[in-house]
Amino acid sequence: MRASSTVFGVVLATLSASTFAAQNAAPQGDARRGEAIFMTMGCYACHGAVGQGNGRDGPRLSPPVPYAAFLQQVRTPRLEMPAYVAASLSDSQVADIVAYLAGLPRTGDPKAIRALQ
Repeated sequence: MRASSTVFGVVLATLSASTFAAQNAAPQGDARRGEAIFMTMGCYACHGAVGQGNGRDGPRLSPPVPYAAFLQQVRTPRLEMPAYVAASLSDSQVADIVAYLAGLPRTGDPKAIRALQ
């Protein structure tokens, strides 16, 4: 009896963990759609066309934070950024934006770029 309840507990825990992981997994995003959404929604105005930030209004987004953290920021932003509810920007559209930002070439720290002589 004890062995079967232990096995049942292990199976239940495994199923719960896999369900939790599936629910929290990032949806597959499409970078091309993400770029269009990024521009259409006006994200570029504060964050720059390639997520570089502008030093005043919006922070650098490239490379992006993981999907779950990015979604959290989009839904309940800090500071001046407006909140984007799912009715105006779906979770899959957010995944598209993350895919766009993740696909951009990595740039160096602007402070490390030497001036041309």
